[in-house]
Amino acid sequence: MLKLVCIPAFNEEKPIVDVIKKSLNYADRVVVCDDGSTDLTSEQAKNAGAIVLKHEKNMGKGHAMKSLFRYAKDIDADVVVTIDGDGQFLPEQIPNLIEPILENNFDIVIGNRFSDDKEMPSYRKAGNKMLDTITKLAAELPFSDTQSGFRSYSKKAIQSISFSTNGFGVDSEILVDAVNKGLKITEKKVTVLYNTGEKTSTKDPVSHSMSVIASLLELIAIHHPLKYLGIPGMILLIVGLGFATYAISNFNETGNFSLPSILTAMSSLIIGLILLLMSVVLYSISATRKT
Repeated sequence: MLKLVCIPAFNEEKPIVDVIKKSLNYADRVVVCDDGSTDLTSEQAKNAGAIVLKHEKNMGKGHAMKSLFRYAKDIDADVVVTIDGDGQFLPEQIPNLIEPILENNFDIVIGNRFSDDKEMPSYRKAGNKMLDTITKLAAELPFSDTQSGFRSYSKKAIQSISFSTNGFGVDSEILVDAVNKGLKITEKKVTVLYNTGEKTSTKDPVSHSMSVIASLLELIAIHHPLKYLGIPGMILLIVGLGFATYAISNFNETGNFSLPSILTAMSSLIIGLILLLMSVVLYSISATRKT
């Protein structure tokens, strides 16, 4: 039974040492993907006992996760735990996330930060809830915390999950792909330290949220193109035809063109047609992927 802890990291030379050393108490190996850090993250990780995968430049959390998942597949790991390197999650809770996989044959266990979120800053709570809501538009996800990076995966999950996102939207895409593939997923309560004495994010909350939202909108468009692109496109086409009819009728009665009506008709027809065509193309791509 090979247990592997995977840590995506970017400029976390101080907190990552403690995370690695504690994680080694509950896993056979710890592997860190240093995603283009400009500090001593790689050196500190190696000294702490981790295997280090190094990206020469910062590619994003999703790209780091691809490298970590690839490594897990190559060594045929039986259980994989992902944990952030900033020290907010407690490695001591790794056994709690592994237990449902070993005892109840779950494929993914999400570390739920919202079971007791009294300590969570209000802005983070609101932001995460918003991202959870948007994520659930991409797939039916009956989970409280879709953004948690503290998770465990079975061998089946690691071997079957695929994702393309390079940024912070990777956590959402992994869950969407897992649900679509029928993997068994559950949640376990975890503790989060919001005041670690160190900076716990390399991006400000707004940039982080916008990055995730952009990835989620792409997922939504791909997985539900007819619903979220096709229907708005049809509505805009109907609106455009309505204004065009009104403009023609007005011209027949008065001999004058209504410029606002013509512009509204043209823009509605063009945008509606584009959305409708996009929905058909994306639906075809999605159907092809499923087969």
